Amino acid sequence: MASLKFLLGMIPSTAKIEQAEKDLIAEYKKLNEFSGSETLTKYSELKELVTSSDFIQKKKEIESLSFKNSEENQKEKEFKSLQKSKDIKLYFKTLAGQTLKKFQELDGSEMISGYESLEKLVESLEFREKMKTKEFKGSDNERKFQEYKNLKSSSDIKEYYSFKKSKEYANYLNTDGSQKLARYNELKDYLASDEFKNKKEYLLDKKRFEKTEMFKELQEYDKLSKDEDIVWYFKVKDSDKFDVIKNRKLIFSDEFDGDRLDRNKWLTNYYWGDKLLKDNYTVGNDLQAYTENENFELQNSLLKIITKPQKKEGKVWSADGFKTKEFDYTSGIINTGKSFRQLYGTFKAKVKLGNPSAKSAFWMLADKITPHINVCRTGKGKVSFDYFASADKKAKGTVGSKYAKDFFIYTLEWTPNKLVWKVNDVEAFTQTNDVPQEPMYMVFSGGLDKPINGMTAMEIDWVRVYQPQE
Repeated sequence: MASLKFLLGMIPSTAKIEQAEKDLIAEYKKLNEFSGSETLTKYSELKELVTSSDFIQKKKEIESLSFKNSEENQKEKEFKSLQKSKDIKLYFKTLAGQTLKKFQELDGSEMISGYESLEKLVESLEFREKMKTKEFKGSDNERKFQEYKNLKSSSDIKEYYSFKKSKEYANYLNTDGSQKLARYNELKDYLASDEFKNKKEYLLDKKRFEKTEMFKELQEYDKLSKDEDIVWYFKVKDSDKFDVIKNRKLIFSDEFDGDRLDRNKWLTNYYWGDKLLKDNYTVGNDLQAYTENENFELQNSLLKIITKPQKKEGKVWSADGFKTKEFDYTSGIINTGKSFRQLYGTFKAKVKLGNPSAKSAFWMLADKITPHINVCRTGKGKVSFDYFASADKKAKGTVGSKYAKDFFIYTLEWTPNKLVWKVNDVEAFTQTNDVPQEPMYMVFSGGLDKPINGMTAMEIDWVRVYQPQE
């Protein structure tokens, strides 16, 4: 009896069980409501922004800026160097002095031209001979000779020719109109401009990032990251905490915990390719050849189906039958056509689809081309949900590209009268017409119908299929 009493004491009371169930239902309802809240939307937008490579790179660039390593600093140094150079200093000293001004006033004047004419005359041989004759004295030539001597001894003439022969004047001529002087003036004007002053002030400001809109966004993101509701949401949203109230039974799963794909569950081929052709093939206008092993990577409980640029010869199916061609890309495809098919139920997978312009998909088929269900697929920069009941009966819903760039739980809830697509347990698309009534199998595939740069990968964390409890 003591033992029984002890066990009875460990069983929660009915009230406690009921309250726990009410609390769980209330928390589950809160989870679904919060998933579409403005707070979470804002947090998700900010997270996408501040964790993006562009944001991180821009922040790094702003913080790493310095005046020391800038073009502005180089220009300032260059200007100071030019300012200290001997030829530039002497040039401006000459320009500011009176000697150059006086020289320029005399240069080309009648006084200089007259002096040079007289100098040419008196230094001529003929004139020297005349100076030796008796007729020279008192002659017009003697008067010219005396005028020449007077001019030659004048301070103006002496200063003029002294400056003309000087290194100072030679420096002036070499510097005036030179590229060096032009560069000096260009830099001088730039360093005096508001543009330079503002750039220098900005580069010397160690708190420049804190004055940006990016900093405000980062602060808001940090604040939201610590918000109790946000922390709670991401703690429970992908957990199995609420499975007990979903009233369903797990009948198929793969957590990808091993180091290789479970071939008892998955074919790495189209179902009919494996059954009849015994080879991989591609359909229609797809650009990729499918491989058996090369385009799969399984590690850390994550399966990657990789689509990459790679020359590969393979088969393609068209209305004319199978043909062999060389593809520019390769990818992978897996399906449960041989191991598992199910009529009705909940089909779920945690998937990161990758490049929204590629052709990654989680889809379902029966034995024929239709019915065909795309639980999720990428293409044309979006994520789509499709249903093809027949060639002329189809339905489609789409969401934005951000749903391809991170992990989401994609779900198809299939009942006899309805198909419901969900993203992270939030309803995204519904179809009630021509609901399939035959068992279907799951397919995951990568691929392309238009070229992309580089490679992309569809990443699958887990796959689970539930059957409603009776």
